[in-house]
Amino acid sequence: MLLYVNLRVLNTRNEVVPNAMVEVWQASPVGMYENQDPQQPEMNLRGHFFADENGRVSFKTVRPAGYPVPTDGPVGTLLRKQARHPYRPAHLHFIVVAEGYSTLISQVFSDDAEYLDSDVVFGVTRDLVGSFESHAASTGPLAETGEPYYTLDYSFVLSEGESTRPTPPIK
Repeated sequence: MLLYVNLRVLNTRNEVVPNAMVEVWQASPVGMYENQDPQQPEMNLRGHFFADENGRVSFKTVRPAGYPVPTDGPVGTLLRKQARHPYRPAHLHFIVVAEGYSTLISQVFSDDAEYLDSDVVFGVTRDLVGSFESHAASTGPLAETGEPYYTLDYSFVLSEGESTRPTPPIK
């Protein structure tokens, strides 16, 4: 199902941060990243955006699904010994970079995702849970789409500091 994401980049004084670079990547609706799934094209469900003068970024994507971490090695052995499941709740990953601000690397989890309270990597905090609002066809802020969809409105808050650009582990 479609997901329309509206982001805002602010500083700790609640002022907009224009021109912030926002990178996003996510799993597909079946819980796989493009580098795991031969059916997906290279760099699928990844994006690179710049905030406008009002600190806003908007894009259309698909709603991600949660997924299991690999359990065929020592992680699986540990999870079995602890009687824990291997699942991550549905989420989108973000890197937000702006001159004069500390780089933010984060995730936003779906508020209705399974495993929010038991994320296998303990990555969920209340502040990282976003409201994925469901809209019936021809209703809501994007009624003209004519099909059911979700919206996510979320704000990132950057602290003053050094702006760095991390090197991605997968190219």
